[in-house]
Amino acid sequence: MATVAGQRAESPAEVGEARRVAWPSLSWTWWRLVALTGVYFVAGKLGLSLAFVHASATAVWPPTGIALAAALLYGPTVWPAIFLGAFLVNVTTAGSVASSLGIASGNTLEMVIGVWLVNRWAGGREVFLGARSFFAFAGLAGGAGTAVSATLGVASLALSGYASWSRFGEIWLTWWLGDMAGALVVTPVLFLWATDRMKPLTRPATLELALVLASVVLVGGVVFDGLGPGWMRGYPLEFLCIPPLLFAAFRFGPRQAATCVALLALLAIIGTLAGHGPFARDSQNESLLLLQAFLMTLTIVTFPLAAVVREHERTEAALARTAAIVAFSDDAIIGKTLDGVITSWNEGAERLYGYAAAEAIGWPISLVIPHELSHELPEILERLRRGERVEHFETKRVAKNGRHIDVSVTISPVRDPRDRIVGASSIARDITHRKRSEATTRERDTLRSVASLAAGAAHEINNPLAVIMGQVQLLSDEVVGPARHRITEILEATDRIRAIVARMRHVTRVELFEESPGLPPMLDLRRSSEPEAEPAPAVTTGAPAPAGGSLVIVARDGPARYESLHSMFAGAETEVIVDRRLGERRRSGADESGGRRRGSRRQHDVSGELRARGWTLVVR
Repeated sequence: MATVAGQRAESPAEVGEARRVAWPSLSWTWWRLVALTGVYFVAGKLGLSLAFVHASATAVWPPTGIALAAALLYGPTVWPAIFLGAFLVNVTTAGSVASSLGIASGNTLEMVIGVWLVNRWAGGREVFLGARSFFAFAGLAGGAGTAVSATLGVASLALSGYASWSRFGEIWLTWWLGDMAGALVVTPVLFLWATDRMKPLTRPATLELALVLASVVLVGGVVFDGLGPGWMRGYPLEFLCIPPLLFAAFRFGPRQAATCVALLALLAIIGTLAGHGPFARDSQNESLLLLQAFLMTLTIVTFPLAAVVREHERTEAALARTAAIVAFSDDAIIGKTLDGVITSWNEGAERLYGYAAAEAIGWPISLVIPHELSHELPEILERLRRGERVEHFETKRVAKNGRHIDVSVTISPVRDPRDRIVGASSIARDITHRKRSEATTRERDTLRSVASLAAGAAHEINNPLAVIMGQVQLLSDEVVGPARHRITEILEATDRIRAIVARMRHVTRVELFEESPGLPPMLDLRRSSEPEAEPAPAVTTGAPAPAGGSLVIVARDGPARYESLHSMFAGAETEVIVDRRLGERRRSGADESGGRRRGSRRQHDVSGELRARGWTLVVR
């Protein structure tokens, strides 16, 4: 078996399997067309069995509804089945092949034009989901499309000599009303049962639906089939058909309402043909025409009500979902008029601003705008009147307790169904923490720069300082008398400078977090390193500082100078390394003999202060 390079040859079994996989799609298409042709043919034969004005014209023509439902479900490509079914119905009933071809062409065009009009102006497959679209369907597919079939059909009969031109109007009216009734009564019930997914009914709802269907059967039997007492048969009781249909429309929706109308139509046709009911006349055709007009009226009244109820339920569900989203959103969502008066206030706004909905609704939005930013409101309202959106506008708002809040606000115009701007909605998100984080980041970067500058300055100062100290040391050995005291003071001052420089050299990064009044004085970098005349006061043990306060210092020295401290942080015990040199203080002064005395070192217990204050000092 020849194959393309790089490809494996398919075995006969694989080829057969591929054919079996591809065949069902094509088979289903053809079987669907065959089945549709058969259904159309049977329904057409039943309809023509009630033809009284002409053998090819009847007031009951359900094939129109079957054709429109099939075209809405599967597309107008089903036209071959409609054409073939219509041709077989007519060629086996009356007329010639030519007249049957003309009638079949009219029935096919009726379907194609009707579906095109529905797809173009009545919502397509969503035609039965709304009252407005159903009215459009009734006028376009039920009125205009069926007129094409009636015109071509009667013209074909007249041109082929099977109907008199003098009876054109009578035959045309019967044909048109029969097709229109088929479109309005049959199409909705078939299409909705094929597409509408109804939620499973509970046992009470199932019982209720059964009672509704039973009431339709009972009313149909009493009104059209003469099941009531004899004295009731002479009264026009057709209005009794309205309540159960309206109840079905209101309680169960379009599909059940369409089913009840179709069930009532079947009972009414049977009873009217038997001579019962308010529409029974001497002429069977006249009786059926009156009945079809009544049934179409019931459909036009009942079905839009069912569609409106379904629309209302969907709208309520959508509004409930939207209301839940708005109510439980963490963002403050506020509705207001174009004058800035608050009309809605969700729970997020209550949490953010502190005002309850009852306190805020009816007040101007300036209630939460700081006085110094009052100029923002007129500018925003003017942009809203022009239909513009305000997106991610960062500003400040004020809460009920006077606290200023950083917020990001998005404001959008609200339009009515006529696209007129009638108000505005604003969504405010609290960005106070983000702003603080940004400020902390900027402060941290600044402190890092300061630390780098301090280390560089320490390096630059240390060399000339060493020269100065060396020269002063040499000079102190040569000078005696009162001048020696001054040299001693110079040496002490240079010692302090050297200590400061030494600390500057150790610090490579300083990070300050939120300031707390519990910060120990010895850890406050803003305090001076001047000598203390008196010993530092003992640290008083108290409550730990608020959680989150901390000071982090990173040094280059090895751990020989450090002390290990175990501390609790974030619920876990961690080891913290503390540099004892951070607690050094200098004390200076002259000895009693007036000789030079170096500053004595005093060691602070850094670990004890940290434990007492609840602070964490980390040296890495």
